[in-house]
Amino acid sequence: MEQNRHKTARYKVISDAGGVRFKFYCEASGAAVCITKQCYPAETEEELLRAWETEGKQLFNRCSKCGRWICNAMYNADTLECVDCSPWEEQPSYCPHCGSKVNPADVFCNRCGIRLMYGGDADDEAV
Repeated sequence: MEQNRHKTARYKVISDAGGVRFKFYCEASGAAVCITKQCYPAETEEELLRAWETEGKQLFNRCSKCGRWICNAMYNADTLECVDCSPWEEQPSYCPHCGSKVNPADVFCNRCGIRLMYGGDADDEAV
């Protein structure tokens, strides 16, 4: 598979009262992972790279196989690859968002309520 060689995760520029913010997204799940502080850039590309290095990058992992920037929930730390390139052999037993223990059949985390990317039946709904 060809390495994806972009410098940052997928992002969106948000104009905000004369300045901008950057919203970075997981490239596997599409989930918004980070919204940066407001800045007043003279050069948007330069400020994007600065915001990525200081605020966004530490919240992402880079898949060693496909090169995408992904959040912890979509990262197989055993293989250093995204779950698309290297699915988990065993289902995780902790919530990727808050870290609390979950059961394999859980669809939602009992502590934070986030929908888990695994577990339960596809037809399960929140109650």
